[in-house]
Amino acid sequence: MAGVFNPQMKTLSNGLQVIVIPNTMAPIVSVGVLYKVGTADDPSDITGISHFLEHMMFKGTTSVPTAEFKRIILEHGGETNALTSFDYTLYHTDIAVEYLELILKMEADRMANLAFTEKEVAAERDVVLEERRMRLDNHPFGQAYETLLRALRWYHPYGVPPIGHPYHIQNYTYQAVRDHYHKWYTPNNAVLMIAGKTTLEQVLPLVEKYFGGLNARPVPERIRIAEPSHQGITQHIEQKNPRNSLILLNWYYEAPNHRSDLSQHCYPLMVLSQVLGGNSTTDFYRFFVEDKKLALNISSSYDDTSYDPQFFSLSATLAPNMDVNIFKKELALYLQKLLATISDAEVEKAKRDLLAQLAFMRDGNKNSLMVFTSLAAGLTVEQIEKWGDSIKAVTAEQVLTAARIVLGKPALVTMDLYPGTDHPS
Repeated sequence: MAGVFNPQMKTLSNGLQVIVIPNTMAPIVSVGVLYKVGTADDPSDITGISHFLEHMMFKGTTSVPTAEFKRIILEHGGETNALTSFDYTLYHTDIAVEYLELILKMEADRMANLAFTEKEVAAERDVVLEERRMRLDNHPFGQAYETLLRALRWYHPYGVPPIGHPYHIQNYTYQAVRDHYHKWYTPNNAVLMIAGKTTLEQVLPLVEKYFGGLNARPVPERIRIAEPSHQGITQHIEQKNPRNSLILLNWYYEAPNHRSDLSQHCYPLMVLSQVLGGNSTTDFYRFFVEDKKLALNISSSYDDTSYDPQFFSLSATLAPNMDVNIFKKELALYLQKLLATISDAEVEKAKRDLLAQLAFMRDGNKNSLMVFTSLAAGLTVEQIEKWGDSIKAVTAEQVLTAARIVLGKPALVTMDLYPGTDHPS
């Protein structure tokens, strides 16, 4: 399974890491510029400024007029967008391969020559505030989500949504955005990723032409506030909302990641997540949804590619008129049995499904780019390429050990989301 993506790599003298993933299926390319900075790296009084800078990166440069960046790409039949997470910011464009040089020129230009005005900053603050209202303030689960983040992380910046709180957004200034740009947006803190019908040999002269002359700058160390031990505390969140028609239950457990002391449990936890809620063919799903008809859906999730540890979670949408306490008792009994034994057959099936997902990730240029965003979380290209082999090597005993370490302890947070009617206490 090693070599699924077969990346071709080169690091320029200014520190820019270049990764090319050849794919001859169609005459198109996906170009991604990954910056190793996310909202968890933001100053605490202006959390979310990484996301705000993402908006400003489309305003123009000293040579591209304001708001022309997207228009130029659209006129050449391409699509472009960006996203900001806790740990990285990614700019990505899909376009016909004959326009690859145009995209490289434009990306190099805005890496070094971003231009915007104080008036544009003021206007964009209102845009981001409206985006926040749409995503969180007016969303039926928005307030619950923000409460959840803070319950999971009392001090660590993962406790604040990537878009920031309103008072953060109101604190964004022209100078703060410029400072953030100059601090983090430098070739030695970026990865240029190109997936599609090209090779490193073909693109390297263009990359050198447009990016090679950009100067490297010192990049700050990524220092986040350490999260204290929650000392066995489980917090419970309940929300009643008339816009919710079903009961949704959630459990969140502390879990290690690849930078933790218990990093050896990461791959077994990925398999465990697939064993529990990977798809509708798992024993876990069939038991609760098809056999017992206790839930309409049940799933699990494990965030293994964060820079700092995140969580292992379980989620269930209950069947109509299902008693919450009955469901919780059934889940507790199921997990109790799970922590006693996990069959080899379940583990092998989960590994098979994970490896199939990996193969599908190769089907599409943009998927390949997303795989390599893990570089911003501290993973290496070698680790990403060996992901399949690492999954294949997981044993049932390792999955059971990881399950006991994570699910054998009380949840950090439980969250119950109810319709806007009375519910059992």
